[in-house]
Amino acid sequence: MKQTIIAIAMMALIVTGCGRRNAPEACHAEKNGVYYWKTVLKLDSADIAFMKRHEVGRVYLRMFDVDVEDAEAVPVASVRIDDSAGKMPAPDDVEFVPVVYITVDALRMMAGKEKELAENIVTRVRNMSEYNGLPNVAELQLDCDWTTSTEQSFFKLCDESKNTIKELGLPWRLSSTIRLHQLSRKAPPVDCGVLMVYNTGSFNNPDTHNSIIDAADVEPYLKHLPSYPVHLDVAYPTYSWQLLFRGRIFAGLTDNVNLSDTANFTLRNGNRYVAKRDVPHKDIMIREGNTIREETAAYDETARVKEMIEKQLAERGHSNILYHLDNTNLSKYTSDEIDYIYTTGR
Repeated sequence: MKQTIIAIAMMALIVTGCGRRNAPEACHAEKNGVYYWKTVLKLDSADIAFMKRHEVGRVYLRMFDVDVEDAEAVPVASVRIDDSAGKMPAPDDVEFVPVVYITVDALRMMAGKEKELAENIVTRVRNMSEYNGLPNVAELQLDCDWTTSTEQSFFKLCDESKNTIKELGLPWRLSSTIRLHQLSRKAPPVDCGVLMVYNTGSFNNPDTHNSIIDAADVEPYLKHLPSYPVHLDVAYPTYSWQLLFRGRIFAGLTDNVNLSDTANFTLRNGNRYVAKRDVPHKDIMIREGNTIREETAAYDETARVKEMIEKQLAERGHSNILYHLDNTNLSKYTSDEIDYIYTTGR
């Protein structure tokens, strides 16, 4: 009788676990998350209200970039944390994840010196976190658009970062961002990753309709999700931008151009505006005939992509994350829409 019970229990484990047998273990608790990608961390009352309303439990905070200056890989654009109130302006139970963005040029510059780069990154993040009293830090994230030619160097950087974290006695796991095109390649040696489901198209291609998020761009990559060997959370966009083209050549990002001014612009092809005359804007001149493509992460398209991803991750626990915490952009979504993006299929 006892052997029969054991056999039945084992069969139950096999049956219930078969759908998840290839799924990696979660590296952290599932929590609604948000990226914070500004040069100054200052959470106002609207930010706090948003986080409480939507039960945001994890903030991915960009600490600094690593880029090339004077033929050296150096930290640039470090975040400044506004603690004028004398206390970190965030709910006490929110976990902060320091994020370091590493350019591909910096990665190439440090090829063969990944240990040095890792030590510099981890030590700087530790010092910044301690100096500013950043609360509940349990993870460091590396953000890099590594490619075939830089994969080995980035993976070495991850290994060395984990070694440095251990040597310094820090209670941190290591994560990295994962772009769609990286899903088909070997996973980096990290504890977990965040799948970046934004900037899915070619922003500098004049024929692209929406480079922020487009289901047609995303779908071909999703076949790799069920078997991806690292735990993945998913980040969705909530931002808009304007892209300036001179002829068919991408000339850069613009912002807050009044495209509804029919004296200066005419609408063509849905989201493209052509300048009728030279229009001065901040420190640039938009020339007659230049085109501005206005893109936004429309809720309907984001929801469509999310449904596709949730089907692929049906048997894998994960959290959803918004990119990024900005009241102007977030105000374009209803509270119910935000809640739906955060909801997982589990």
